[in-house]
Amino acid sequence: MTAAQPVEVLVTGLNIVDVLVRLPEKILPGEKHEVRDLLVQGGAPAGNAASLLAALGWRTGFIARMGHNTLSDIARVELTRHGVREDFFIHDPEALPGVALVEIDPRTGERTVFYTLNGYHSLTRADIPVAAVKRAKLILVDGYQTDAALAMLEAAHGTDCRSVIDIEAGEPEVSRRLMELATDVILPLGAAKRLSGENEPVAALKKLNAWTRAQLIITDGVHGSWAWVNGEARHQPAFTVDAVDTTGCGDAYHAAYASALLDGLPLPLRMEFASWVAAQVARKLGGRSNFPTRAALRRADLSLLSPELKNHLQA
Repeated sequence: MTAAQPVEVLVTGLNIVDVLVRLPEKILPGEKHEVRDLLVQGGAPAGNAASLLAALGWRTGFIARMGHNTLSDIARVELTRHGVREDFFIHDPEALPGVALVEIDPRTGERTVFYTLNGYHSLTRADIPVAAVKRAKLILVDGYQTDAALAMLEAAHGTDCRSVIDIEAGEPEVSRRLMELATDVILPLGAAKRLSGENEPVAALKKLNAWTRAQLIITDGVHGSWAWVNGEARHQPAFTVDAVDTTGCGDAYHAAYASALLDGLPLPLRMEFASWVAAQVARKLGGRSNFPTRAALRRADLSLLSPELKNHLQA
């Protein structure tokens, strides 16, 4: 990477390798089962988001510790095959990525995740390249490595760099601080319920809006997403597809939203694009198997999209 071409996007969060399997219709305990679909692929919210942003053409760096082992090699290859820059990989010989076993229900496409972080070396504040953050157009962080996420957000705060955060879990006090620093906060309904104490997305948005000046969005899978705008909730329905695997759909929503934000699209089109890309990801096994590129978007069937978004994507 040359000085003339700094990254436009910096991402950090969990570094995971997924092992995905679509279960057979019938399982006999204690027996061996041949399966048609088994895939080893990179995963995790931040890793998937970085890969999609790079696939969409943004110069993207991912901050992660990479060791000298097979799992790290898989994680490295899975990021770079989509175009993620290696410049921000941190050499740490003993570090291991996390590993997730993802079981896919053959009837619904719903996934169940089992994961381990044994051997994982978390990022620290010292690992964050503050100068690169300040030069970036956008940063994206998840809520799992909070020291690093806070350092990223603090470095970007008060600059022109937009900051998108993905909060799935974490201590309420830390989540609140993350939300105070970010420009755009996207969280699943489950996390919104835990943080707000409210069960409905509109009530949760209203309560959480008092915590932050960020653009707030709550996602809820097939039920769509809601944003808080000028004291009111705006709903974006989900796009209906024949789902094969829902792994990574939320991660794709975050990344597509961030890409649309970088493109300067207004909030309704950002939410529409994010919902549409998330639906495309569900059509194949694996969270990174159906990422669109800019060229693919121009060739895609965009008939379900609004004329405004269709025109933008075909330009």
